[in-house]
Formats: sequence, C-alpha cells, structure tokens
Amino acid sequence: MNLKITFTDGHYIDVILHDSMKRWVEHVQKISAKYKYGLNSGKSAVDTGKVENNENLQLDKNDNDKAVNVYKVLVDTVTKLETIRPVGFVIPENFTYDQELLNRLHRYYTDTAAVVDKESETFELASRVNYCVHELEDFTNTRNRGYISDLWFHIHDYPIPMDCWIDLKEQEQENYKFFNYDYKHPVRLDRSILGKCVLQSFEEYDDPNAKDCTGRIGSFGGFFIDTDNKLKDVYESDKFKVWCDKHGRKINELPLEFVIGYVDKFSDMPISYKSKTLDKLNFMVPSSIG
Repeated sequence: MNLKITFTDGHYIDVILHDSMKRWVEHVQKISAKYKYGLNSGKSAVDTGKVENNENLQLDKNDNDKAVNVYKVLVDTVTKLETIRPVGFVIPENFTYDQELLNRLHRYYTDTAAVVDKESETFELASRVNYCVHELEDFTNTRNRGYISDLWFHIHDYPIPMDCWIDLKEQEQENYKFFNYDYKHPVRLDRSILGKCVLQSFEEYDDPNAKDCTGRIGSFGGFFIDTDNKLKDVYESDKFKVWCDKHGRKINELPLEFVIGYVDKFSDMPISYKSKTLDKLNFMVPSSIG
C-alpha cells in the first residue's frame, strides 16, 4: 500500500505502508474526509470555560501564565469530580511542579476511561484532567530526555473526537518489532492512546509495569515520520537501560513502537517538512490486498 502526502508548496512524501495496516488505512481515509488533518499543529486542549461568539475559548499555548491557568482548570475539574468519581487523594492548591502527582492523576484518568461511558459527564471531566496533566508536564523539572519526531500528522481537532479511535488489539504484537526494522525513515503510530506509551513512561519516571503503560493497542489516526535515527539512540542509551533494570524489565520485552511503514521518497530535504503546510493524505490501496 502507498501513501502520498502532498504539501501546499508542491512537495510530497511517498510512503510504503505495511499490507497489515489496511484496516487502519481505511479508517484514516474515513476520518480524514470528516475532520481536518494537520502537521505539527497541536493546540491546547484545555477549555477555559469561557465562551466567545458561541465557541469555547481554549488556553493559548504561548500564554506566559499557562502553568497557573492550566492548574486552575485542573483544580476546578477535580472539585467537580468529587461528587461523581473522586480522584481519591488531595491535590495541592497551587502547582508544585511534581511529576509524581501528574502520574497519579493520569492513572486516575486511565482507570476511569476503562470503566465509564465515553459519552458521560464523568468521562468528559476525567478527560479534562488528562489534558491538563499533559499540558503541565511541559513544566516539570524531573523529566528524562526522550524523543520528539520532527513530523507529526494528526487530526487537527483537539480534544480528538472519540469516533477517530480504532481498536488495534489484534495487532498488538507489532509493538514489539521496532528493532526488527532497519528503515532509514520509519513511519509509526503516534502516542495519542488511551493510556501511556513506554517512551512517555520513561520520560516521566513512571513505571512501565503499570497497567495503563501499553503499546499502541489503538489509534486516533495520527502517525510520526522520523527524519533521523535518534529514537533508537534513546532506546539504546544507558539511561533507558538503567530505567528498565530498575523496574525489572528487558528492553526487548517492552512494547516500544508500532511501525506501519517507511518513507520511499522525500521530494525535498527531510528536515524542511516540519515547516511546511499539509495539503492532503492520498492513500492507494490495491484491490488485491484483503
């Protein structure tokens, strides 16, 4: 299967996708016809509770007081949850830049998401806790250095609509094959999952044995294209090995990444695409692929 990603300046990226990803491809074709896709265009998911012109105003990612504002939204949300599904512990009145606290709140979200109706007020509030956690993690001082791909293609809407989710549990073993591929520019599912990927767990000094630390057992249709091999450098680093040893895990036993294909051709310098504007995702699926 092939994917041609076109950009507004006329350049493109040709991608070869694994035949096993046909169901995912058909899903992305469907949701990309309904929702706009973007490149590196993540925006704040935290609703300020303010409305202007009948639209909810979101926090500005460049807001100098962002940490304070996001934490205020978090505290207000936790208060609302007290009569519905309490988080079960006291959170400080002011942000303490504590990654462990954020890990506990994230675990509250994943535990809640697993048992409540996705259309319920409880899920909506728990999701807001999750979004706040991810925004606040940018401000903690105790993160391990991880890896951010130069090219992230994803649904532009954020929070991501739940109908963008596709279950991939039947292909869970793909998460354990990252080092099986020797692609110069691998294409892999992004980290937007209903839980926490291994790399994120490492970055946040969390426990990879936690039940919500999983591989990609589903996808919201987002994917990364790596323009270098720095991700493998992270997984082969002494710091990552020490972290694995601390938690009694071997690197090859962890669901590191879900690779879905590789780049066949860049029409421009790979690093130049991160500043381009996405035009369209063009999938070509041969009828012979069942």
